[in-house]
Amino acid sequence: QLILFGLSNQMVVTFKEDNTIAFKHLFLKDYVDGADDSYAVYTQRDLYDRVFYAVEKYLAIPNETIGRYAYVQGESGGNRSALMLCQQYFRKGRIDPANDTFNIDPKIVT
Repeated sequence: QLILFGLSNQMVVTFKEDNTIAFKHLFLKDYVDGADDSYAVYTQRDLYDRVFYAVEKYLAIPNETIGRYAYVQGESGGNRSALMLCQQYFRKGRIDPANDTFNIDPKIVT
């Protein structure tokens, strides 16, 4: 049983990792695999472009994906998997460029 449990766990981990890579390629515009797995946007125009791209790709899931990805249907037939954007930030912070000091309240607001 221990061996079966280990094999089952490994399959779950592999599935998650493979899906994460697939979703990066699907939803992140111009995403390229690499050793440095960072993805940055530096301008507002690029940010909006990337967000609109991700939303378009999300809405096209039933028509474009090979895997078994679909939206969860709500009780009235509506989409319960609607996109939601969450933003987290520090509640309060102050930066003093003169002495290169930061005073940040560690409480996070969502």
